[in-house]
Amino acid sequence: LSPFMGYHRRPKKSGPMDGAGRRSIYVEVRRNFLSPMMMAFDVPAPDSTFGLRTKSNVPAQALVMMNNPFVTGQAEQWAKRLLERDGGAEERISAIYLGALGRQPEVEEYARMRGFLEKQGAAYGLDPREARNDPRVWRDLCHVVFMLKEFIYLR
Repeated sequence: LSPFMGYHRRPKKSGPMDGAGRRSIYVEVRRNFLSPMMMAFDVPAPDSTFGLRTKSNVPAQALVMMNNPFVTGQAEQWAKRLLERDGGAEERISAIYLGALGRQPEVEEYARMRGFLEKQGAAYGLDPREARNDPRVWRDLCHVVFMLKEFIYLR
């Protein structure tokens, strides 16, 4: 539960972020208190049946991906896993692309990602060597990858 969620029929406490170990199709759904994040992505109303999911692309979806605590938390967890890996920025960037997009980055994509790491490190007041292993910088890079059209849309 976030502070932005209404208080009418609000549950008393938040559930665990991992859904108590449930797979996503088994996550608890309260018919009288729907998840705003899922509603932004056109989750069907649980009190009736739907034969086909609607398709939409609205600004609220991009805003959820940018600002939702769950999404930023996932970026942070991903960054932690990357920093546990041996190797440098090249190997981590490669792991990001393989994990998110199922392919290796192209040469210009490597350059853009390295440039982002340097600029983000400078924004945090870090020298380039510190930025290479700073979890905040990698969290931000992972969060940016969630915004890539190639990540969001299936081909």
